[in-house]
Amino acid sequence: MKNKSRKKKGAVPKINPLKVLTSIPGLIKGVIGIIVIVLIVFVIKKGFFDSKEGEVTTISQSSIEKILDISELSTLEYTYNAVAAGYDEDGKTLLYHVAYEGTVSAGIDFDKLKVKVNPDKKEIRITVPEAKILDCSVNEGSLKYIFEKDEYNTATISADAYKVSKEDLKKKANEETRITELAKENAISAISGLIEPWVDQVDDEYTVIIK
Repeated sequence: MKNKSRKKKGAVPKINPLKVLTSIPGLIKGVIGIIVIVLIVFVIKKGFFDSKEGEVTTISQSSIEKILDISELSTLEYTYNAVAAGYDEDGKTLLYHVAYEGTVSAGIDFDKLKVKVNPDKKEIRITVPEAKILDCSVNEGSLKYIFEKDEYNTATISADAYKVSKEDLKKKANEETRITELAKENAISAISGLIEPWVDQVDDEYTVIIK
């Protein structure tokens, strides 16, 4: 009678390496696929654009800041399909490669937004701060593995691989400067789309400059 091999308790099911590689778009070509989704979220106080009867609305720094009443604005979201490497505690012995799907959100901090109004020149200047990475998250259910040896497929591999994937995603996000550049560009466009219609309604002689 043939001996049946015992399945390790809590171990991750073995994945076909070819299936893992072909399931990641662009990986075979050595390119990490990036899907750009623009997320523009604003908080506008109800009734701000529609002045009450008899109420006079003027353009001022405080009135503009009231429109932009939000702490953070997420203007860009990237979805990464990437692969990270997991090593033993010695930092040299390769245990596995893990494929994962992660999301990076970037945006600006409105607390650092600068608004200047010049009534004499009829000019509004809004200085937008540099964008930053707001959040990095990994879809834990997307993790797929290629082990260097079957014995490395242990009960603790999922937690370890999740941590490795998240650290890898943060590193990639911080190295990819185009993410924050695009986030700032989108923030400028979003602020322009919000402020300019209001300015045209209140006093169309004003010029809005956003940079």
